[in-house]
Amino acid sequence: MGYLFLAISLLAGAAKGYCGKMTSGYVQGYKDAMFANTIRMIFCILIGLGVILLDGNINDIVPSASLLAVSALSGITTSVFVVCWLISVKKGAYMMLDVFLMLGVLVPLLAGKLFFNESIKTTQWIGIGILFIAVYIMCSYNNSIKGKMTITSLILLIVCGVANGLTDFSQKLFMKRAGDTPIAIFNFYTYIFSTLTLLVFYCVFNKIEQTDGEKKTTGIKQVFGYILVMSICLFANSYFKTMSAGYLDSAQLYPLNQGASLIISSGMSALLFGERLTLKCVIGLLISFAGLIVLNVL
Repeated sequence: MGYLFLAISLLAGAAKGYCGKMTSGYVQGYKDAMFANTIRMIFCILIGLGVILLDGNINDIVPSASLLAVSALSGITTSVFVVCWLISVKKGAYMMLDVFLMLGVLVPLLAGKLFFNESIKTTQWIGIGILFIAVYIMCSYNNSIKGKMTITSLILLIVCGVANGLTDFSQKLFMKRAGDTPIAIFNFYTYIFSTLTLLVFYCVFNKIEQTDGEKKTTGIKQVFGYILVMSICLFANSYFKTMSAGYLDSAQLYPLNQGASLIISSGMSALLFGERLTLKCVIGLLISFAGLIVLNVL
């Protein structure tokens, strides 16, 4: 069942990524990114509340201290990730995001070993190593079509990877520490914390832009439909990946999730966004596929 839930999560993540790429051109600065993602998180709160009501779990909505703590970790890191994601997608090739998210996989892997005593087999380390070789090749591919990244872009991508790794860890932490609580309630509070975090950053960057005298016209109205679809996909992606965390060890789940995302986003970049696939890129994708087989079959 864990692989089925992960497959659903990946499909939702791919749809979310497409919508994110389509909306990136309408985001004129950090303030716009905060505003767009705040709207998205509010939609996710409403979706979570709807799922709770449909499941008849409204009596369980009062949170424990541990649930609030895990949800706060999840919400804050989710906010950091989605804002950096939306901004950095404008600064480099689309697939580079998944390259750095692959590097972020080390966060839940090491945390799972440290906190939950999850073992990582030799073959799994080999599979992860193969995936990192693919990451190196894909980085080289990106540089060949977009040029070397700026320091700002690199920092944003690193933050994306670390933040996403911490979000993944929070999902595993929830399943281990508060697994009796419905996942929709965990997501509900996650998006409340995420919304509050984004509102704080929105105020900060709004103040900065006013000080700099910048008056940028937002295009949020033009992409409102995309934002709504992204909200649904974001909720589904998080919901089903959290369910997968109850079935799969960290060494299986997170490298598989990011490796498959790398392959999907590469295909999407070529088919939908016109990024050419060179021989080096194809080799990187084949190596990624081989790493996934070693990781989950051997």
